[in-house]
Amino acid sequence: MIAVKDAGTGMPPEVLARAVEPFFTTKEAGKGSGLGLSMVYGFAQQSAGQMRIETEPGQGTTVRLYLPRAAGAAAAVASGGAADEMPRGSERILLVEDDPLVRGYIESTLRDLGYTVVGTGAGREALERLNAGLAFDILVTDVILPGGMSGPMIAAEVRKRRAGIKVLYISGYTGDAMQSDGRVMPDAVFLGKPFRQEDLARKLREALAA
Repeated sequence: MIAVKDAGTGMPPEVLARAVEPFFTTKEAGKGSGLGLSMVYGFAQQSAGQMRIETEPGQGTTVRLYLPRAAGAAAAVASGGAADEMPRGSERILLVEDDPLVRGYIESTLRDLGYTVVGTGAGREALERLNAGLAFDILVTDVILPGGMSGPMIAAEVRKRRAGIKVLYISGYTGDAMQSDGRVMPDAVFLGKPFRQEDLARKLREALAA
């Protein structure tokens, strides 16, 4: 069990009821994505665990993540778990995601699948990595980002420097919505948030093969 306790104001019942709902946030625009607890909850579920929230207005909040006891390495190999069935790789990935919690989750997931990952929070940081001479096989980027550069804008600049690089777009908005307003090309490979580890593993291979 892992517990994280804050010293905040706590959540009233109506906020607690929606705490793990994707994109629900009490923060002002641009200050929160509403995906943090949703991603943690999804991680707990796919790991056969649980997430519980204890909160009271004026008393702060405690989030407890319960994970099942490991049965041992030998048993895990023999059972052939879901992680073994997911497509893996060894390519180098440039990741652009402005939410630190979501970025950390994606980085950890990709490294578990065998990839080398360099994560950044904005497009200009990503371009600095390329200008420094680092080589990548694929760009994984959120579509809507702060700092004046959207995912497609980053992809266009990256391809000026690395013509053959592949791109996987991720976003909390639906793929249809992204394509209808021109942010993402219709033939782009797209993964909607929140997503499971299996979804990311398969979409990544699809983008690399595109």
